[in-house]
Formats: sequence, structure tokens, C-alpha cells
Amino acid sequence: MNSVDISIFRTINNLAAIKALDPIGVFFAKYSIYVLAIFLVFKWVQKRNDDQYRVNLLISILTAVSSELAGKLIAGKLYYHTQPFTVLNEVHQLIPKDVGNSYPSDHTIIFFSFMIILFLGTKTWSRYNYLLVAILVSLSRIFVGVHYPSDVLTGMLISTLIGIIWYQLLAKDEFIHGLVEKYNQIEDKLLNRFGFE
Repeated sequence: MNSVDISIFRTINNLAAIKALDPIGVFFAKYSIYVLAIFLVFKWVQKRNDDQYRVNLLISILTAVSSELAGKLIAGKLYYHTQPFTVLNEVHQLIPKDVGNSYPSDHTIIFFSFMIILFLGTKTWSRYNYLLVAILVSLSRIFVGVHYPSDVLTGMLISTLIGIIWYQLLAKDEFIHGLVEKYNQIEDKLLNRFGFE
């Protein structure tokens, strides 16, 4: 294990000794994934009249799936190490975690997959909030003792690169826009049938 990786891990993980920070770190590391799922469903419903936003959400799902596959089948096969708490002494492990290859970080891949597409598809200053959330989740995985900095950095790079590629290819693609329009027509008919406007 790289000494720089361990040193940065220690710096971030030792912040867990400040007990006031622990609930915040645990929330981002463990529960934010559920908040993300609720957020995405909410935005899908809220943006039913915004075809481009729905296209972006579909691109983010594609980014997450392909980034996870790249992380597992390529990066994870090229390099292997177990979680920090399995090999280092005095790690502040704040959440349970199965032992296995911690490289790269799945949470980081998932969050950056969604957040990079929402960042690219948003034109206001609020776009930076998406990146901030992804960074906080990534750092929290180090904070709670289950990932090294290299795990989250690799996850970030994989999902960001793949996300940018998919966004450039599909954001204005007529086929995917046509799929969303067709879905919206079916959705409108169903909502009208059940008395929703």
C-alpha cells in the first residue's frame, strides 16, 4: 500500500476522533445512498414536463451501470486491496463493512455517476452543489474507515470520464429524446385515465 495513500487516509479517518462529526460522517457514508434514490424518483416525477432533464436522468443511470462494470471488471481486476480496517491498526471504523476488494469505491462511483450528469446538465450556480455532495460522500467513506483515498479517487475518475463521454454522445441524441417523449405520452394517458392532470 502506498505510504501517501495511508497518510491521507489517516488524516481524514482521524477526524472521527471528533465525536461531533461522527453522525454526519455516518449519514453521508451509509444513508446518503437512500436519499439519492428518493431524490432521483422525486426529480423524475417533478420534471415530467422537462424532457431534457429526464434524458439526463437516463444518461446518469447508464453512467452508473457502465461505471460500476468498469470498476468491477477492469479496475477491480487490475488492482486489489482489502478495506483499511483489515490491515491497519487504530482505524476508526464507524460502519460495518464486508471484507473484500475495496478498490474502487462503489459509493463514489454511484454518486459521481449521477452528480456529474446533473452538473453537466444544469446551467445555474446550483450545479456545484451536485459535485459538493459527491465529494462529501466520497470523503465520508474514508472518514468512516472503509476506503482508502485511492479507492474514492479511482471511482471518481472512472465515473466522471464515462459520464462526460455518455453526456456528449446522448444529451442531444434524437433516439433517446424520442424514447422519453414516447414514455411521457404513455404516462400522460395513464394519469389522465386515473383523473390526474
